[in-house]
Amino acid sequence: MADLHGLRFWLKFPTLNILRRKKLESEGVIQRYVYWNIVPKLELTKHFEIIVDEAQEKKIEELTEYLITNWKVSLAWLSGQKIVSGVILTDQENHFTKIIRDEFPFVRDIKLQPIQLKKFLGQRTPAEIKSSRHLREIAEKEAVKLSAKRSIDAVLFAIDPRTNSIHLIALKKRRFHPYAAMTSIDKMSENAYIHINYGTYEILKEMMYDRRKQDLIRNIEIIFARDNSEERRIRRLLRLARHM
Repeated sequence: MADLHGLRFWLKFPTLNILRRKKLESEGVIQRYVYWNIVPKLELTKHFEIIVDEAQEKKIEELTEYLITNWKVSLAWLSGQKIVSGVILTDQENHFTKIIRDEFPFVRDIKLQPIQLKKFLGQRTPAEIKSSRHLREIAEKEAVKLSAKRSIDAVLFAIDPRTNSIHLIALKKRRFHPYAAMTSIDKMSENAYIHINYGTYEILKEMMYDRRKQDLIRNIEIIFARDNSEERRIRRLLRLARHM
């Protein structure tokens, strides 16, 4: 998030920044965003919880994609196995609830409540700082959960003790991931931040040639592979990435 100096710069030179934004859009750096003029819309900002019955992972991903694409949803994440949570800008709570129920029969309940906004300008929710060893242990636990899904072929991870965060990449069989790019969720586990990408080996391979993602690819390691051939294929790809 921009600091106050950056915000003043943006307001002072709007034309210049529009040109910069268009350049970032044309290069694919900005792919989607929501303009959020927060001051007059505090009452419209809601936290939602969508409680689902035993739904397949693909169905939950479809629900999340629908929310982000069709509503002013700035954040969406999966809490446990049965709750899709997020932040939405709307004054049509009844309409939102009805549409979601009609479109997704596996939805059991929907809760919406106004958000009390207390943190601004880059403040973060406190989290207990973990050592590299502890972050790796948390990553291993999350990998075990992911590997229980038969759609997952491999799990890769990277840790960053400076930001108390873990990045996981869960690679699926292509028939279980009908998207051209990675999908993702964010969660907290044992007071550490976890970002999980879902995708395929082919998408991971494309990421090698994306300058914005090369640092991540160079630093990730395999934590789980369904079979030896899959592990060898991924290790070859990671060795290549580290020499690019």
